Amino acid sequence: MKFASLPMYDLPELAGATRAWWAGVAGHMRRQGIVDVPEVCVTPDDLERHWLAPNLLFSQTCGYPLTHQLQGRVRLLGLPVYACKGCDPDGSYSSMIVVPASSNLHSLYDCRNRRAVYNTEDSMSGLLALRAVVANQTGQREPFFSSLLSSGGHRRSLQQVAQGRADVACIDAVTFSLLSRVDPGLISRVRLLGQTPKVPGLPYITSLTATAHTVERLRMALRHALDDPALSDVRAELLLSGITFPDPAHYNAILELEKAANNTVLA
Repeated sequence: MKFASLPMYDLPELAGATRAWWAGVAGHMRRQGIVDVPEVCVTPDDLERHWLAPNLLFSQTCGYPLTHQLQGRVRLLGLPVYACKGCDPDGSYSSMIVVPASSNLHSLYDCRNRRAVYNTEDSMSGLLALRAVVANQTGQREPFFSSLLSSGGHRRSLQQVAQGRADVACIDAVTFSLLSRVDPGLISRVRLLGQTPKVPGLPYITSLTATAHTVERLRMALRHALDDPALSDVRAELLLSGITFPDPAHYNAILELEKAANNTVLA
């Protein structure tokens, strides 16, 4: 049995839209002759194990896992484009640098010796993006922050900043825009300090066992789903506006960013 997931922007408030989006995509997959398309998405406990499963039909990952633990072990399907601040029509995105709304922090340099929070170790948008912007500050070989904590998720990082338990975080631009809609009270308690450099966004993937023919059918289904007028409201709710199909080498930009930040000491 094949399975699918959409774990990256799966906010509880958007669960209905996520289900509707998958139903639409799945329908187009079946129309392309793909068999064993699951009716519903699963919610994996172990994302890496899930992404590497030979019976994975469809999922979305982050660019950092794609260029590291998943490198050469999954197939890149496409790069969805999101219509929000911090995202470009080519599918690239940035992170929003946030501080408490009531703070006197007005530049990243002001955040020196303050408390930073990030979501997870394998996050491009939460951790590597933070390292990249700190790398541009003076004294990058010295610890920049007084402490560095892992929250487990972008929303939790925002909550830490909003509650004054942390002073700065980098938040995926799409997550930030979605939360601006569904949890404006939380967003009102933080303030934007700036944006990080843009890199390729969060890609759709399939199993390495998928044939070239299956990959092409999956890509065709995605094209049709993103053009389907019946799915326009769902796409708007999820901020989806298009899709691109880059070469995997496109994601080398993340490796280059990581290399440039190699000597950066956060805390």
